[in-house]
Amino acid sequence: MKGKNNVGKRNKWRKSMVLALALAGGLLFNTVQPTVVHAEETSQQMIDKKAKIDTEVKKLQDELTKLQQEIDEKVKVFNKVQADIKEVDANIVDTKKRIEQRSAILSDRMAAYQAQDTTVGIYLSAVLDSKSFADLMDRVVAVKTLMDADQELVDQQEADKANLENQKTTLDEKQKELQKQFQELQQKESEMEVKKAENEAKSLALKAQIATKQEEERLEAERKAAEEEAARLRALQAATPVVQATNNNSNSNNSNANNGSNANNSSKANNEKSTQQVVVGSGSGTASSGDAISTAKQFLGRSYVWGGSNPSTGFDCSGLVQWSYKQAGVSLPRTASQQYLATQRISAGEARVGDLVFFSYGSGIAHVGIYLGNNTMIDAQNKGVVVESLDWWNQYLVGFGRIQ
Repeated sequence: MKGKNNVGKRNKWRKSMVLALALAGGLLFNTVQPTVVHAEETSQQMIDKKAKIDTEVKKLQDELTKLQQEIDEKVKVFNKVQADIKEVDANIVDTKKRIEQRSAILSDRMAAYQAQDTTVGIYLSAVLDSKSFADLMDRVVAVKTLMDADQELVDQQEADKANLENQKTTLDEKQKELQKQFQELQQKESEMEVKKAENEAKSLALKAQIATKQEEERLEAERKAAEEEAARLRALQAATPVVQATNNNSNSNNSNANNGSNANNSSKANNEKSTQQVVVGSGSGTASSGDAISTAKQFLGRSYVWGGSNPSTGFDCSGLVQWSYKQAGVSLPRTASQQYLATQRISAGEARVGDLVFFSYGSGIAHVGIYLGNNTMIDAQNKGVVVESLDWWNQYLVGFGRIQ
């Protein structure tokens, strides 16, 4: 009996344990299950957040793509005008050649005529010396042919001279158009630089929201650097040409003194802007600047190429500066704005050979050249790589930068 009771107790105990385990399992299931659901919701939220951020980042990229497309269209127009100018130049060369050749022929004819008493005498003599009626007719036809040929030469000469003047006018108009396109492109590049830096900072800030802790720290550091770069470039958008700034100050003073003569003051200011000169120093350069200048001069006459930064592609203004100094062992940033920020500001009077000279058309740093002393620089501009005076460029001068 005792053994049977013990077996019954054990069975009861087993049933109790099974029931306890079942209850425990049920409780465990009930407590874990909500956690799993919560994890799924958090994961979905992260997926949605990432998708939203990816969309925002793409919008920023699309903005830059649109700006780049606008620049590309302007580059096409610029290149077309360049091609037009080459064609007009070639036509002018051909026209001048024809005029010179025809002038030589006409000069010979005039010399022959002057050796006789009169031009008519030459033709009359040819007719009177005929030996028969048939010979007379042949001579008359020959004389008329010569007279017609002479007149045709004169007519052609006059037509080519008029054509040459038209070609020169067209060339002048095309060159002005090219200069305008050149300035607009440089302005657009300056704006693009600012937009790139701003959008890069925004993009990094968005990506940091879905990054790991380690990635977040890296992205935050990059974002700060991008924001600082954007701030520096934005500040350059307010860069004002020296002469323009001087005239603006002068106009303000004149306006206070003579409110009744605004039109005269405006006209005077415009004249001053076109004639005012900036006194520039001509100190000796360094060995590296001398090497850079020698390199740049190797490309004199090379056509201007938007975005060009080496001999195989051709050069734009900052590309020529960067490449030339690179060959001299000096590293410079790619764009005119970046080169301005990378150099030490000096006054025009302190300028020496090899310093960089910067220009603005009213917003941002748009152009750069290498100063050669004696009020000249070498630069890549719409007419190609040239050595030129600063006289015309003074109206756009922002300042000089020394490579440190």
